[in-house]
Amino acid sequence: MSIAEQVAEYVKHRPYGSIFTHKQLVNHLGGHGSRISQSLHQLEKEKVVVPIERGLWQRLKQTRFGIVLASPEKVVSVLERERKVFAVPSGAKVLNELGASTQLPMKPIFISNKRIQPITLGKTVIQFNYSRSFASAVEGLAGLPIGEKKLAAKLWVALEYAGESHAAREKQAFVRAFSELTPKGQAKLLATFSGKLNWAKQVLE
Repeated sequence: MSIAEQVAEYVKHRPYGSIFTHKQLVNHLGGHGSRISQSLHQLEKEKVVVPIERGLWQRLKQTRFGIVLASPEKVVSVLERERKVFAVPSGAKVLNELGASTQLPMKPIFISNKRIQPITLGKTVIQFNYSRSFASAVEGLAGLPIGEKKLAAKLWVALEYAGESHAAREKQAFVRAFSELTPKGQAKLLATFSGKLNWAKQVLE
């Protein structure tokens, strides 16, 4: 089969709506990067795939209501894996997840440890806010299983966003989430709070 045929075959066997990367195809076919790019752009013209962001593609999922694009969370999970990025939802979203607020952000916003340009998904724009202090906290959580690291990072973001007075009012919600961490996870998270966030230790302990 030609490279174009192999690319089309690869896409054909992926679930509708799934995300894949140019890098995955290069690895799958053993090179041929430029020809793979040409083949993908041809499939885009045929409305088989759609580019999401540099190097990220989605197999189109058509329904009677129109095209269904991947969720922001799915896109971010692929970015994390492919670009060694660590990101969690914004403070407002995490506060809601923890039961410490009823408010939800109008737009998908993520806090990340690397600078990432906004990504457009149809009418939705995924925004990434780089935070040096968050990046430092993530480094402090190194060694934890990914699920626990995510929860600890979400707690850090939520506490920073909430501020001392709000966090004190919603102490029960924060303590409940904190109790889901292992002793090691708790110790690592507490160690990330210093300076302006030193008060967070009192909320959790």
